[in-house]
Amino acid sequence: MRLRLPTLRKFRSLRDPYNGLPKPFGADLRQLGPIHVCPCGSMVFNVAASFEDYELVWYALDAECYSCGNLVVVPCPPDRDEAQAFGD
Repeated sequence: MRLRLPTLRKFRSLRDPYNGLPKPFGADLRQLGPIHVCPCGSMVFNVAASFEDYELVWYALDAECYSCGNLVVVPCPPDRDEAQAFGD
């Protein structure tokens, strides 16, 4: 009978980037309207964007929080004007 010592699997993290970490999940918070800070406190979002000649051409308003995965709506310039009108 041959016995073998247990070994660690090589390159385990390359196959599964979330190895040992909880998988990201989030709530659908798009009904809150445009927000620039996620309820978790993060100000970084994943958005779809297009560039042309090194300039931002367009971006989608539906976004995902980089930290917690919440689905949110990010603001655009007309939203700033509307928010300032309510502030007066």
